Amino acid sequence: MDIEIRIGCREDAFEVRRRVFMEEQGYENEFDAIDDDARCLHVTAYADGRLVGCARIFPAEIERALAPESPHPPASPFDEGTDPSAIYLLGRVAVIPAYRRRGIASRVAEASADAAREAGAKVCKLHAQEYVAGMYAKLGYAPISEVDYEDEGQPHQWMAKCL
Repeated sequence: MDIEIRIGCREDAFEVRRRVFMEEQGYENEFDAIDDDARCLHVTAYADGRLVGCARIFPAEIERALAPESPHPPASPFDEGTDPSAIYLLGRVAVIPAYRRRGIASRVAEASADAAREAGAKVCKLHAQEYVAGMYAKLGYAPISEVDYEDEGQPHQWMAKCL
């Protein structure tokens, strides 16, 4: 299977997010003003040319300004000495069901972190659904909070790593 990663295919990312988060998982409000900010990077994955996964990554300061109702990441040991504008948030990592357990989510997460690093990020944080926290740990993310239920009642945990 040939996997291609692209940055900037917003509508394709939206398609995966609709299918996974809204149709499959029942989330109601999947899209927000962050998606429209030019600093928000939409990452998509294609397997043999077929759209199969996505993520978004952006400076944390965007969320504080545009989505103040969203759960904000806690401080982490990685933040010390880091300019707040260099702390990015990774989220909306999703893979359509038929392509799961093939390493695509890991590839999307790593490509997202690489794109953020190129944009100036030094720290990446994410609010992982509890059942995939192990995948992020394998990618070098460490827990920085207890499990919470702030995101539509689903168990999540904040994690972070230096880039």
